[in-house]
Amino acid sequence: MRSDGGYIAAGITLALVLLAPGLARAADADTERARALFDEAGELERHGQWGAAEDRLRAALRLRETPHLHYALGWALENADKLLEAKSEYETAARLGREQPSGEEASRLATARLADLEKKVAVVRVRVRGGARSQARVLVDGRPVGREDNLATTSVNPGSHVIRVERGARPAFEQVVYVGRSSVRTVDVAADEPVVGSAPRRRDRGATSRAPAQAARGGDVMPWLLLSFGGASVAGGGALLVSGEADGTVGLALAGAGLVAGTIGAVLVLRGDDAGDKDRARARGRAGAAPLPGGGIATATFTF
Repeated sequence: MRSDGGYIAAGITLALVLLAPGLARAADADTERARALFDEAGELERHGQWGAAEDRLRAALRLRETPHLHYALGWALENADKLLEAKSEYETAARLGREQPSGEEASRLATARLADLEKKVAVVRVRVRGGARSQARVLVDGRPVGREDNLATTSVNPGSHVIRVERGARPAFEQVVYVGRSSVRTVDVAADEPVVGSAPRRRDRGATSRAPAQAARGGDVMPWLLLSFGGASVAGGGALLVSGEADGTVGLALAGAGLVAGTIGAVLVLRGDDAGDKDRARARGRAGAAPLPGGGIATATFTF
């Protein structure tokens, strides 16, 4: 229960006092049942069970309609954060109270609650920008909301709400927003926001980015062949020199050729690694700035 619990209890007690005389004067079964439901609602409200109290009061109103019952229902709805529904009940209580001699007090109380309720109702504003805004359709929780120029405004109950803007041929914009009591939430939507490029264009970008990598893999084979040949030649020449079965000149020549080939292969491998690192760094840089859905760069986000 909220901090204004004492005020709530006073309102419930006052409503009971107001309703009791009118019900007591009637002897029919419906009136007695309505009074019993009203009593049950009062007990539920004292325990903060506003939803159950609402059910009892609606049942009582189906049996007998009085400004006091409408006032009591408005009170239960207000404390359940159903402020728009509470406003409707207070307005009915104030109207019926003016029409009935015994309803003057209920009318006065309902009018006071309406003035206080205006300060608590939440507001959602949807601002539609862009040249195509005249074609956009704004809905809040599935209900169409009229616009004045580029701004759609509607009162809502505190809580979460679904904002939807239909933009003709373009994908609809949707966002869930939370709005607290006495607060205003504004959502900006671009009616003519550009659409992300088609799938074939994305495939073309992927093909061009893979081609250099395939070429680089092909170019990596030769340096390793030279290294392998050089290593084998050095090993073979050394073996001939040690065995003494062949002319030492042949062993020296073979070992020298192996050293030259191995050196060239090593240089090519080192250069290839350095070039690969640079290509990978550039690839990472391009990925960091790639366009994403919504028209931004990699750090951009798009709300559904």
